Amino acid sequence: MKSAIRYPAVAESFYPSDSAELEKTVTNLLDDAPAPPAALSDRTIRAIMVPHAGYSFSGKVAASAYRLLRGKSFDTVYLLGNAHAYIFDGVALDGHETWQSPLGKVPLNTTAAQKLQRMAPGLVTVLNIAHHSDHTLEVHIPFLQCTLKPGFRILPLLFGENPPDIYRKAAELLKETLGPEDLLVASTDLSHYPSYDDACGIDRKTLEHITAMDIEGLDRHVRKTMKRNIPHEDALFCGPDGLRTVLETAGRSGWQSREILYSNSGDAMFHDRDAVVGYGAVVFHDR
Repeated sequence: MKSAIRYPAVAESFYPSDSAELEKTVTNLLDDAPAPPAALSDRTIRAIMVPHAGYSFSGKVAASAYRLLRGKSFDTVYLLGNAHAYIFDGVALDGHETWQSPLGKVPLNTTAAQKLQRMAPGLVTVLNIAHHSDHTLEVHIPFLQCTLKPGFRILPLLFGENPPDIYRKAAELLKETLGPEDLLVASTDLSHYPSYDDACGIDRKTLEHITAMDIEGLDRHVRKTMKRNIPHEDALFCGPDGLRTVLETAGRSGWQSREILYSNSGDAMFHDRDAVVGYGAVVFHDR
């Protein structure tokens, strides 16, 4: 019999599997995060960009964005990222009715998922195996459970192999399903494996383009940086399609953006600064 529940794949490896320990870990991260900027106190948050590494590495940065959501209500949280564990074409939905974390279950918005399939048959499909062992979206569930008021749903969207302009098509699709009480979450880490100093310089420019919602400038920055052959720099960010979809949606909607926090794995407890991964948090809000 097909299971209606998608069970955690990376509990214990990326975050605690014990519910009490997990709740304490997330609560402490949220409490220790920088206080929300006063300028955002009367803004309606529409989207966030957050990292998806293990909590001991990127939890502080993720919490800086999720703290802005404490006590807020949303209908559906669209989780957007690029697949890390399975190769496929198109955009993968998950066919389960709920996703479970050690903190409990969260229902999926199956109505919106079905609408996306009808609008883009062959492009948007249910592909449970793509989500089965992927951490990219899963790690955000406990943060959502510890910040949002109960009653929200999720819609996980994993991007596979696609043409470079897939984000335009994805933004068009989201326009037909995204409501005023919904939230977009772009899941991505930044620089992959350069030295600490190289990552800080590269990521600073990356975040400037992201907060400017400048997709073309961001792409030029990627091409220019990769041509420099910086030692061990494999990628400037690992969630390109999800990120660009959020940037495209934000630009079309007239939202504003603000960087909240940056660090990289060299700032974590292990202090390995020879090969690091960058983490940034950005919020998008109404004017």
